[in-house]
Amino acid sequence: MAYKIIIAWLISIIVLSKSAIAMDETDGFKAAPEGSISNLGKSKINIANNYMVVTADYRATESAIRILELGGSAIDAAISAQMVLNLVEPQSSGIGGGAFILYYDAHSKSLEAWDGREKAPVNYSQDIFLNSDGKKKGFIEAVSGGLAVGVPSLVSTIERVHNKHGKLPWNSLFKDAINYAENGFIIGKRLEKLVARAPHLKNQKYAKDYFELDKGGLKAGILKTNHEFGASLRAIKDEGSKALLKGQLANNILSTVVNHTMNPGRLVEEDFNLVNPKLTEPVCGNYRTWKVCGMGPPSSGGITVLQILGILNNFNLSNNSVDNTTVWHLFLEASKLAYTDRGYYIADNDFVNVPIKKLLDQKYLKERSLLIKYNDTIKNPQKGDFKNNEASFLGQDITSEKSSTTHISIIDSSGNGIALTSSIEFMFGSGLMTSGFLLNNQMTDFSFYPRDKNGHLIANRPEGKKKPRSSMSPTFVFDSKGDLRMVLGSPGGSQIICYVAASLVRLIDLNISPENITQLPNVCNRGFKSFVEKGEKGDILSDELIKLGHAVKRKDMTSGLHIIYKDSKGYFHGVADQRREGTAKGN
Repeated sequence: MAYKIIIAWLISIIVLSKSAIAMDETDGFKAAPEGSISNLGKSKINIANNYMVVTADYRATESAIRILELGGSAIDAAISAQMVLNLVEPQSSGIGGGAFILYYDAHSKSLEAWDGREKAPVNYSQDIFLNSDGKKKGFIEAVSGGLAVGVPSLVSTIERVHNKHGKLPWNSLFKDAINYAENGFIIGKRLEKLVARAPHLKNQKYAKDYFELDKGGLKAGILKTNHEFGASLRAIKDEGSKALLKGQLANNILSTVVNHTMNPGRLVEEDFNLVNPKLTEPVCGNYRTWKVCGMGPPSSGGITVLQILGILNNFNLSNNSVDNTTVWHLFLEASKLAYTDRGYYIADNDFVNVPIKKLLDQKYLKERSLLIKYNDTIKNPQKGDFKNNEASFLGQDITSEKSSTTHISIIDSSGNGIALTSSIEFMFGSGLMTSGFLLNNQMTDFSFYPRDKNGHLIANRPEGKKKPRSSMSPTFVFDSKGDLRMVLGSPGGSQIICYVAASLVRLIDLNISPENITQLPNVCNRGFKSFVEKGEKGDILSDELIKLGHAVKRKDMTSGLHIIYKDSKGYFHGVADQRREGTAKGN
């Protein structure tokens, strides 16, 4: 028995050492681990006038539709869909992770932002991801095992939104997921390919067995059951979030995390008592004649999307005014400036004084726009300067978030809307599995280094009870009358911000139909390099941007945009990005 443990230990070391690849390669792997394996052609679209659902899998979409047909609200439908996604899309999200939610109540015309981000364990320190020599751990080394796991908060978050806005009983929202778990679901092509790419699923017997790695990994087309997950769902159905935070499920999570042989975590029982999703203020700003709203800290999504758009407010981007290359040159420069501010200023605002009003001030954004030239690029972008801002939080953070996330967009027949973005962070999270579900590695969204190269403290450094910064960007758009006209969001790591902002430019400025939005190449600049999605449609744009001085890098940029657009006649246009396996359906 002892020799088997030693052999397994040696294999784990080999796997981890082979994964310690060069920084540029690691960043690319982290930013888009899922690649373009699901680029299936044209986006999936649907038009309806009663309600609309867009999710990452047809089974989740159908589950949400069933709930709406029973008289459920948008949150009811989203819960049912999310539970199904946990099972059929386990690499992206689930009850082992967290979420951000925007919810619009049509009756009261009120907008709510719900922060369901995981907190760092109380025993965390700012050097948690540093080795004894002061150098940061390798990414796969940090991800694999329990060190990066935070207590899951998704279930607590959706429970609180349901308590306020749900119409159907909580225990009626788990039927479809339980049925798939206990009677089986068909493995898709995308899951098959991602299982083969995940380097860290081999580091725990439970996950290794579930994903059948000894047999070459799960294969598309097979019927798969998950009775342990079914039992977990039944417990949550009966007891709510308490089932996950106390009792046997909580014990299973704690034991799995702290007893990992190679990379044990720091969770303690106290951490489970600190889960407390909260209702926060959304961040909103005007773009042209529209009002755009998103999540505030610890998500950087809402602020950074609004900064990009706020800078572009100072340029005329209509088709009649500038050519396509100029539009995306200006977009990339605005993105460059916004991401630079993000790297310095945005983190958990319970720990950091995030200057939200200053970052979104129209005068400030006008000043930032003056830095942009039509025929040149900003070579060394600098953060904005704010008087009296805390000087201790001026370190530049270059954390690169991963793209294993999912987004749900729903508008129900009463006009209530939900934009729910949830995640377990890296693909398959920490690789740890318990009670039928994967556990997150959200803590690697902190900066691995607590200080930048100049010795300044980084706002997004690890600290006990602190929430790591996110780029999740659930977004609502209202017209000049205050009517909800768009619901959108996407997976995609730190590039989510660009995916959402670019979609709004295409819809609002370029008058591109929602059905055609995802057919166009993704672009992004997170501070220095300008990324243009691989493919024929991006070739000409890339060449023209290089002529303007952009350092262009081509790569797969696997967005998963899920858009609902309500036209002037009241019809809902649902759009699911063709790069993944989502579907849109309404009535």
